[in-house]
Amino acid sequence: MAGFKERLVLTQQPPTRTVLSRVAWDLDWDLDGVGNVNEDPYVDIWLAEDESVEVHYVEDGLVGLSYVTLYGDDVAAVRDEIAARCDLWSPESALTALRAATDRDDRLRALYAAALSAAGSDPTLVDDFRAIARHDEDPGLRQAVVVATGYLPWPELVELVRELSENDDVDHVRHNAQVLLDGLELYPPDAAVSP
Repeated sequence: MAGFKERLVLTQQPPTRTVLSRVAWDLDWDLDGVGNVNEDPYVDIWLAEDESVEVHYVEDGLVGLSYVTLYGDDVAAVRDEIAARCDLWSPESALTALRAATDRDDRLRALYAAALSAAGSDPTLVDDFRAIARHDEDPGLRQAVVVATGYLPWPELVELVRELSENDDVDHVRHNAQVLLDGLELYPPDAAVSP
């Protein structure tokens, strides 16, 4: 089985595993592993496409979102089946929601959805995250940029986290930014494994 290929972020709130369970049932996927409800993240694993694609459903309490990660050589058919049956965040929809949101929880959810749904370098996402990291008065949002960078360790975002580790006004934001940088040094992004 090839490594991680793609992540699809589900929009439903609160996260619920029944959404993907229905898809798996409809498409006759084989259940390969059931998550432990007492663990975070919660992960169910299915085998699809004659066991050539692993489908991981993840409920991630750290970011408050659920998503699907696909592993295998050719995940396109599985991705398309999930997209046809589930409401998904796109980077564009998440960034639009981030800019429009006034509620803190909605802003956090959209920020994490933008990071988790991004597939390649996106200057708009980097610019939006940079504006939050440098100018947002809410340390929780600046902290969220740090957490999001753990999921999306693009060089531009890692540099932004480095700035936060050196310059943020709030101790825990600086500390957690440094913790992420230390972790990325120990486990470089190209060696990382997604759930």
